[in-house]
Amino acid sequence: MCGRYSLTLPEEAMRQLFDLPAAAWMQPRFNIAPSQIAPVLRLDDDGGGGGGLVLDGMTWGLIPSWSKEPLTNKGQINARSETAAEKPTFRAAFHRRRCLIPTDGFYEWQKVEGGKQPYWISRSDGAPFVFAGLWETWGDSHGSEVVSFAILTTTAAESIRPIHHRMPVILDRPNFAAWLDPKETPKAALFTPEQAPEMTARPVSRRVNSPRNDDAACLAAAPKAPVQGNLF
Repeated sequence: MCGRYSLTLPEEAMRQLFDLPAAAWMQPRFNIAPSQIAPVLRLDDDGGGGGGLVLDGMTWGLIPSWSKEPLTNKGQINARSETAAEKPTFRAAFHRRRCLIPTDGFYEWQKVEGGKQPYWISRSDGAPFVFAGLWETWGDSHGSEVVSFAILTTTAAESIRPIHHRMPVILDRPNFAAWLDPKETPKAALFTPEQAPEMTARPVSRRVNSPRNDDAACLAAAPKAPVQGNLF
């Protein structure tokens, strides 16, 4: 799964990945957590395939349009790439509302003596990258509306498996258009961990454990914990 991630240089990331400026409301984020608003890119015509990219702030935790849950529902933060096309929660979004989620790293936790050690997992070359995502709009009869998203996941790359058995689906630039275009059915090859760039993991401060903490101290180096197998 993916339960936290970071985007510490949003404006630079937007320029490098999409040739788009950052929105005025965007700030460096060191600990993006479920139920928080984060930057997401989608097609501006909501499914026609002919529009350009739009940068939106969306709530992390997908709420399907048909849900009867109130706004307090946290939604589904991850969608398994193996089943998203069939699962009722994700099916419509998978076929019509796919998105790109910019990031520069994500966190996973490994069981160690005395608790769990968080690791920050990033590209080995330090470049920003993109998760494959799904998005939806939920509303009620009173006019309230939530635009939300989920991160697509796959089996972990070999370098990450000692920490966790799942990881986000990472897309490279040549696959952005194909993933976003609702006229195309995503190929299973997009979801394999072999498509991801070379990744590296380093132990970081347990300060990241609390979603209230969102500062550079979350990425402070921690003594490397011994690898003790998967979390599950």
